Amino acid sequence: MNSNSHIESELKQFIANNLLFSDGDYPLSDDASFLAKGVVDSMGVMELVEHVSQKFGLEVPLEDIIPGNFDSINRLAGYVRRRLAEAPAGSSGESANPCN
Repeated sequence: MNSNSHIESELKQFIANNLLFSDGDYPLSDDASFLAKGVVDSMGVMELVEHVSQKFGLEVPLEDIIPGNFDSINRLAGYVRRRLAEAPAGSSGESANPCN
């Protein structure tokens, strides 16, 4: 599995297990709005921010917590990829290898 599909898979698994409380697969399309579909509320957004921060070793500034970055699998995965690309080489956390 390449790192691109790994990011989406990781996010889907987290959302299915922790926000949808499901043991099954993520049931929505990758473009489905988390807010419009009722997947997250304000606390759910904070859970997503914390997960992205811990799993991918990213510091998420407050100004980045917007629907354009956190409102679908595709938007969130795109945000993670952009931030990982910006991370300096050799930085701590999983940003050096997001597939771990």
